[in-house]
Amino acid sequence: MRTLKVEKTHKNRTKTFEELTFQEQAKVISMTALQFRKQLRAHLKRAKEEQRDVKQIREARLDLLRRIVK
Repeated sequence: MRTLKVEKTHKNRTKTFEELTFQEQAKVISMTALQFRKQLRAHLKRAKEEQRDVKQIREARLDLLRRIVK
């Protein structure tokens, strides 16, 4: 699970996702989505290079996202 480094006590400590404020959680979700987009682009590029069915792979990743959102 992604954490956001925030000073919580005198020591530097990271909060769990559940400990974050709503706004902090939204920021982490946005960063995760942007990272997923980069990863998906690289994955589809590699699929094309390896002459795999890019359309089928894209649909499989969309199905994954649909399951996550459900």
